[in-house]
Amino acid sequence: MSGDAIVVGAGVNGLVAATYLARAGRKVLVLEAKDRLGGACQTTWFASSFRGPAIAHALTALDPRVVAELKLARRGLKFAVRDMPLVALRADGKHLTNGRDLRATARNIAVHSRADAETWPRFRRELFELARRMRPLWWSDGKSEIPSEIARLRRLSLAAWLDSRFESDAVKAALAGDAASLSPLAPGSSLLLLWRAAQEMCGLQGAAAIPLGGPGALVDALTAAAKIAGVEFRSGAHVSDIRVKDGAASGVVLDSGDEIPANVVLASFSRAGLLATKAGRTALGFSESVALERGVSPAASAKVMLALNAPPAFNGVAVPLRGRFLLADRLETFVAAHAASRAGRVPQELVLEVVVPTAGDPELAPLGQHVVSIRIGPLPRHVAGGWDAAKTPLAAKAVAALDRCASGLARHVVAAQVLTPDDIAARYGAEDSCAVTVERLLSDWSSRIRTPIKGLFLCSAASEPVDAVSGRAGRIAATLALREGAAK
Repeated sequence: MSGDAIVVGAGVNGLVAATYLARAGRKVLVLEAKDRLGGACQTTWFASSFRGPAIAHALTALDPRVVAELKLARRGLKFAVRDMPLVALRADGKHLTNGRDLRATARNIAVHSRADAETWPRFRRELFELARRMRPLWWSDGKSEIPSEIARLRRLSLAAWLDSRFESDAVKAALAGDAASLSPLAPGSSLLLLWRAAQEMCGLQGAAAIPLGGPGALVDALTAAAKIAGVEFRSGAHVSDIRVKDGAASGVVLDSGDEIPANVVLASFSRAGLLATKAGRTALGFSESVALERGVSPAASAKVMLALNAPPAFNGVAVPLRGRFLLADRLETFVAAHAASRAGRVPQELVLEVVVPTAGDPELAPLGQHVVSIRIGPLPRHVAGGWDAAKTPLAAKAVAALDRCASGLARHVVAAQVLTPDDIAARYGAEDSCAVTVERLLSDWSSRIRTPIKGLFLCSAASEPVDAVSGRAGRIAATLALREGAAK
């Protein structure tokens, strides 16, 4: 089987890229190494009767153009929760709920600092305005002018920025939760908060949403759109190399030894992952190879899903169960976690992001029971003794930390699924991704998607400014391929 175009990998970006190519009249074949489509964006069964999000448990950056142009709503994509407030959990019960209502959020902040409550509406408006001005760089494939204010932010750490505006640990830690890919002390880490504020979900800037049926519902909608466009799929097909002829991609080679010709290849690799292929090592050259290997992110994450026989009840002030919960008391919590991860140690104080998918979608669990999804990170990619030995202590530590804010939660756990960084890589094929850097955040799409091999384009999450479930890299990779005529 051959095609005008081959897309390697059937994750969100791969599905998006394939559909755009097919809609433009190209014959497209998608090759997926695993048995299921969607990569890490899946809804999985655990404990026999519970379902939960495999990795990503809330969507924050899904490309609005992809949703509209691929008609995903017509393909079945609906949302159980469209605008999740961020709830910064506090051990003293004075939780801080940051929602869309500026006045309500200011009242919540006033419990911690009256000065910060007065500052909040102005800061939020300024942040969102500047973020919208950055959208041409982060959302479109053309050349974009970067606002002059970014010259300061590209050198400014998130900690310094927040310290200059707020005095409360609660407020600063809540904001840092949306920029946790870098240490708050890292120069330019302030840009992560700006990138997050630029995103849009369900027509709302800076929103987080949960699809009805979990993240797998997004994959189902994308798969339906791809099949309607005429995309063909082949699972269990692991690509081991890219065929190159006269400096241009001419197809792929599978582990089985089979070769499949194509005029263009869109691969769900990071540039570092491309080094695993012979073609990549030859094309990138020694100096870029060394730079990419040094640029692999030292941080990883783990995932814990809990099955509860009762809803979690948080101590202290009332909080919305449909929220996105952050457990990290201070900026120093993030700083220490990044430092420990770089040193190969599990942080003494974990950074947790928690959602309760069943609060908006009760069909994910038996009647009256609930699913709690916990993302733990940053964590080291490798630990002394291996992650198998560290798995149970890590989960116990995460549950104990959450139980301090929701007394009795541990007693209601009837089952758990724990995925370490090693488990995630083995189960979902996640490769080492490129570290988030200022250069990556401010570079244009072409530099992250094009390769030295004509007709070979990259479209993984590592091609995004920040690793995220977006689909934007797939859309833009297909656009570049079609524009250059490589897929003809």
